[in-house]
Amino acid sequence: MMGVRGVAVNQKDLAHKLRQAREKLGLSQEEVAQALGVSRESLAQWERGERLPPALHLQRLAWLYGLEEKSLFEGGEVRYRDGLSVLLPEGVSLSAKARLELQRWLEFLDAYAEFLKEEGEPLSPAPQGILRELRPLGGLLTDVRRASSEARKVRERLALGQDVIPDLRVLLDGLGILVYQASLGEGLASRGEQVPEGEGSPATIWGAFYRHPQLGFSVLVNVDSTPGRQVFTLAHELSHALYHSRLPGILCRREALPEEKEVETFANAWAAHFLVPGNALKERVGEWVGDPRKLSAEDALLLAHHFGVSYTLLLYRLLNERLITEDTFRAWSRISPRVLAQVLGLSQEPYHLPAPSFLGELGRFPPSVLRRVRRAVLEGRLSVSEAAGLLDVDSTTLQRKLLASAEEEAESKEALELAKELNFRTPGRRRKALEA
Repeated sequence: MMGVRGVAVNQKDLAHKLRQAREKLGLSQEEVAQALGVSRESLAQWERGERLPPALHLQRLAWLYGLEEKSLFEGGEVRYRDGLSVLLPEGVSLSAKARLELQRWLEFLDAYAEFLKEEGEPLSPAPQGILRELRPLGGLLTDVRRASSEARKVRERLALGQDVIPDLRVLLDGLGILVYQASLGEGLASRGEQVPEGEGSPATIWGAFYRHPQLGFSVLVNVDSTPGRQVFTLAHELSHALYHSRLPGILCRREALPEEKEVETFANAWAAHFLVPGNALKERVGEWVGDPRKLSAEDALLLAHHFGVSYTLLLYRLLNERLITEDTFRAWSRISPRVLAQVLGLSQEPYHLPAPSFLGELGRFPPSVLRRVRRAVLEGRLSVSEAAGLLDVDSTTLQRKLLASAEEEAESKEALELAKELNFRTPGRRRKALEA
């Protein structure tokens, strides 16, 4: 019979493939239905062959199961997508929500590569610039003893010195690494529970690193984690781009697979040193309290805010640099950073799980993507509907957020207040005569 997109569909065969794909992944009908936003009974009817799924839902099912959509209509076995097979090795179990978001990310990368081709921009999966300069021979470094020196080398190459790292999302985007944000679920660790993953339980995913065959490096960050955790994830994924370019991709989970542990351990160590350099930490401690033995938990929280990292990461760095003892570390780990922040008059927001409102909209994409798409629409090379399809948003959202005029109707209050203070010119200086 004729079905989805005018393609002849063997309804019984399609139902069998959908049911088999779901069962192979160990997903329940309830999980899949919730991820798609449909009733479980609707999904059951599709799997029994009583009804055909609408085109949009069939597309999402293909994303969710990691299948090539065309193979659902063709004879023989279904074909799995390469990107998902790279990120999901045998034995890794994901929730339906996380699996769907991973597929959306991979679908976007493919569509964006096609957009750049049409724009006439060169595509290269090979590392460029600093990513090429600093990658180790063979593209794989796992020696944790080199993490500190390598982090220092990258800081020097980026002219960061011992300073606090700027917005990492913007920094990676400037290096040519596409950062995509997605809601992958909180997971146990994000709620502070120390419960080990059981066999077959959905993995807690912090992010992913993927070497796209046309775009090169892209990373995904789970926004259902605290801001501090997201910063660490970005630094962790940057380490993969710098030192593990030989890998086609890796899903960064709370429990790494045995074959991934060396790579993940190095990335963790490098990220910690990159975000909080040992010399800079010791210098701050010396300036603030003098003797490290006078450090308090309140000082640790202030240091965390200074470096823009989580309280937990800062405690580990203090311990790593032998500025506190293990007993002190354990004692301070039991203290709530939210309470300390309140005591010190600091924002408690960094210690709460965010409730992102942008999901399904434009906040998922890096600045470089939004800039290119906006320019292509404004210059008439891309229609609004084509741009909405590329970014997987509705046309109204696109018009309201991406294509909005950047010019305000009236000057802001700040601009008026600072007009006198900032509207000046530095007087020219005469050159000094060179001494003989």
